[in-house]
Amino acid sequence: MSRTDRPSGPAGPVPYEWREDVPVENTLRLPARAGRELVMLDTAPSVFSDPEVGQWLADPAVQVIGGGSNLVFVAPVVGRAVRVAASRSWMTAKAVSAVKVVVEAGKGLDELVRETAVEGWYGLEALAEIPGTVGAAPVQNVGAYGTEIGERVVWVEAYDRLEGRLRRLSAEECAFGYRSSRFKRETGRWLITRVALSLSRERPDGWPPATYPGVADALADWAARNGREPESITPLEYAEIITRIRRRKLPDWRRGWPGSVGSFFQNPVVSVQRAAELRRRWPAMPQFELCGGDGVKLSAGWLIEQAGWKGQREGNVGVSPEHALVLLHHGGASGEEFWSLARRVRDAVAATFGVTLQAEPRIIGVDATE
Repeated sequence: MSRTDRPSGPAGPVPYEWREDVPVENTLRLPARAGRELVMLDTAPSVFSDPEVGQWLADPAVQVIGGGSNLVFVAPVVGRAVRVAASRSWMTAKAVSAVKVVVEAGKGLDELVRETAVEGWYGLEALAEIPGTVGAAPVQNVGAYGTEIGERVVWVEAYDRLEGRLRRLSAEECAFGYRSSRFKRETGRWLITRVALSLSRERPDGWPPATYPGVADALADWAARNGREPESITPLEYAEIITRIRRRKLPDWRRGWPGSVGSFFQNPVVSVQRAAELRRRWPAMPQFELCGGDGVKLSAGWLIEQAGWKGQREGNVGVSPEHALVLLHHGGASGEEFWSLARRVRDAVAATFGVTLQAEPRIIGVDATE
């Protein structure tokens, strides 16, 4: 892993730049523009001591924009925005069994996953093919196939917009939970600049993970084709298996239509008592007990499908026929049109099961609870 030089001007490297009236890229491909955007090309502490930068970040109306993979622009205009474009990464410590990597927030998560997998480092391979930036990943505590980014975080460096200073928060201080974190709960307070991750150089216990639907079959097929035991699979080979599984279920976020943000709703967590009540009425309902008896996780996709929404399309928007958790923008829709679909899906599940789904992406322009 190595640093990548940032743009330079006559006086040397440029730490940031201003852009006026720019389109805001997002994987849903909904129309969105920022009237003015601050683009951070460097995450050095000296950049944040600039009075102009500090004043901009102190304004609570300034929206933090990442890779646009976790944003729903119900309102098409964002007056003021900030985005970290710095994307360097470097290794800061290397031991026999582990390695520590520091990554700037603008780096693509999928890019990082593949870079570390090529090195033979274990820990991120199950996050392959997830769009968005490294800086956005801790906010949602992004996860897939039994892996969450928070499990690998050593610290997160973030600019505290409330206190006007850079802070380095330990993994414990980040308060990671299921698709949640301190950064998500304290909306508008933080601008993540760098993330430090600890990865393993040795094959972990229970390797390779195969408990999720489709993964065990894919591993068995891989072993048969390659004449090798599943335990011998490398992080890169495992990442490629995950990539194929995800591409069968989800639209390609890199190009073309339809647009999506991947899984739109969080899998809801209910009490053990409530889960038992639901199971008595719907015996086939998938349920997953959380560690420590803290509740039971339900499958949002199953709930949506049973409520009759899987594969439904209304004009320019709809629900994927392959995966009921994925809401699609087929082109030409407004943010209001897309959000109206999401609300109707949510309301149908609530009416059928008495369970309220929560949107996983950040909703821009309206109260997401409405």
